[in-house]
Amino acid sequence: MNLFPYKPRKNQIAIMQTIKNTLDSNRNLVFESGTGSGKTICCLTSTIEYALENNKKIIYTTRTNAQQQQVIHELRMMRDKNKEYKDKIFGVGMQGRANMCLLARNNPEFKHGTSEELSRFCSYEKKKAKSNNPKKGCTYYRNFLVDDEKTAKTIQWVKEHLPTAEEFIEYCEQEKLCPYEINKLLIRDSPLVVVPYIYVFDPIIRNMLFDWLYVSEKDIILVVDEAHNLPNYIRDLYSIQLTTYMLNNSLLETEKYGDPSIVNGRFTVSNLCKTLIEIIRDLRDTYVYGLLENSIQYENNRNIDAFLPSHEFETEILSRLSITSKTLHDIINDLIAFGEKIQEYREKEEKLPRSYLHKLGVFLDTWVNLEMNQYTKLIVDANNGKNPRVEAYCLDPSIGTNIIKEFHSSIHMSGTLEPLEEYRDSIGLDADTELVAYPSPFPMENRRIFFVKDVTTKYDEISRDKKIIDKMSSYITNICNTFPRNTMVFFPSFNIMSMFRRNSDLKNIHRCVLFEEQEMSQIALMDLVSEFKEHGSLENNGATLFSVMGGRISEGMDFPAEQLEIAVIVGIPYPKPTARQRGLQRYYDLKFRKGWEYTVEAPTARKMLQSIGRLIRNENDRGVAIILDRRAPRFKKYIKDLEETKDLLRDIKNFI
Repeated sequence: MNLFPYKPRKNQIAIMQTIKNTLDSNRNLVFESGTGSGKTICCLTSTIEYALENNKKIIYTTRTNAQQQQVIHELRMMRDKNKEYKDKIFGVGMQGRANMCLLARNNPEFKHGTSEELSRFCSYEKKKAKSNNPKKGCTYYRNFLVDDEKTAKTIQWVKEHLPTAEEFIEYCEQEKLCPYEINKLLIRDSPLVVVPYIYVFDPIIRNMLFDWLYVSEKDIILVVDEAHNLPNYIRDLYSIQLTTYMLNNSLLETEKYGDPSIVNGRFTVSNLCKTLIEIIRDLRDTYVYGLLENSIQYENNRNIDAFLPSHEFETEILSRLSITSKTLHDIINDLIAFGEKIQEYREKEEKLPRSYLHKLGVFLDTWVNLEMNQYTKLIVDANNGKNPRVEAYCLDPSIGTNIIKEFHSSIHMSGTLEPLEEYRDSIGLDADTELVAYPSPFPMENRRIFFVKDVTTKYDEISRDKKIIDKMSSYITNICNTFPRNTMVFFPSFNIMSMFRRNSDLKNIHRCVLFEEQEMSQIALMDLVSEFKEHGSLENNGATLFSVMGGRISEGMDFPAEQLEIAVIVGIPYPKPTARQRGLQRYYDLKFRKGWEYTVEAPTARKMLQSIGRLIRNENDRGVAIILDRRAPRFKKYIKDLEETKDLLRDIKNFI
């Protein structure tokens, strides 16, 4: 409380006291507090005060760069209000090499490199920069090595200004210094390091971070912001896949770098790749396009994935190549060795050290040695049949969170985390973990949530009655044309949003209409959001922004006051009924007897609540949300102020 820079709102003192108790008792805390309730500053104040008094470090993890910026902005506010602690209140924001490496930022090829590829590229450039030739290697790293005065000046500037990661990178680019290397120096003395999830939950990157921090795990306090994202993030991080695209690129490598013989000259690497492509396509035709019970149809009536028997893929490899399991292991080792040579060649060509043959070898090695009790194997028909793949999907995120038990304490927080038991169980926290849900601190009368009963996005209903889409489009158009307020329209997916974009009714919206695009860059997205916010300050000239639930706009972005006053939720964002989803639900049924609640109901409610949460960010905000789906009452236990409307436009008008 000594460092808290604001007048406390409702619940904030209780949140900080709970965090303090958690840190004092060396335990874990999972808590939910509504969007806009000040979780970030409560957590920063409590953890920094404890860290300074007890010689600990805080690793604050976020999913997005926008969330990372918010942490730094709150830290600045804390320091501005506590000038006597100016030298002690300090934090550093770190991002991945793709953002922090100035060579990668300015090179389209490198920008999409993996952390492993960029790390290898960086090491090679640093090695050249240390040579006697001043024209070789990374200029930014060489300047870092030789210009101690400029490096010291930059470190002092950071300590004085507490920049966001983006501001820091821009400054280093102007000074022609490596931001990555300077950050490594800064975090040694920083009580707070703000990083993406991958810095903690990828073992290789985590070990690298801990080496820079110079502390043991027991001296670290972990904070997980927007924690509802963590289970799916880890599932994706620990899943593996082999795509047809990857195999075709492996074939291109054999054409460019050579096509060595394997298995005593019986066939070549290119023969192997072509065989693997055939196997994947045949498995797709059998399991996805076939009439097997584990093929699921949805939306456009096409199967997209199916369960794959545990050893089917490797059995097909052994059978078609007429080899033994031992020979397959020899092939895997050869692929990895070939791939490493290709990486070396590409380094010398000053290209990204990427080898698809190396990726293929690593994939096969992982696939054949996988512990199957925490994974399900799938055959997936991706990109409309153009890029089928085999995939081992991680069902249990706790396999990637064991490190949490090594930390002094961990704080997991989100505006939408209930049921808290599901989160605790999913990531494998101890049974004595503190679970707390704080009510919204804002007046309930400032928000209304309506739903209508005559529409739905349920697939079998809209396929039978084509007028449902027209009616939903009419609702959206009438809301936008009747109320000149900034309005967001959230869809369950980009596919469903595209379906509505094709509807002629939406072309009758008489105001600025903006669309979030699926592959939109971060810069383009922020420009879109800025344009939308500007319309909110223009009287009677609000804009409409079409977005998706669970996307970047629906989570972690603030739209106070007139920047957002109406949110339209188009349908219920249930997970697609794929084999992957069925496997996840079955796993949680077996492990916790709560498959539907943990894998369908709770994630769906969180997506809706995150989108609705954009409306109210402080005590004076007012906003109305409309759910266009008759299934909304199923989520009454999560959205307690949900009410049916018989006359939507009248009820919105009365509230406004």
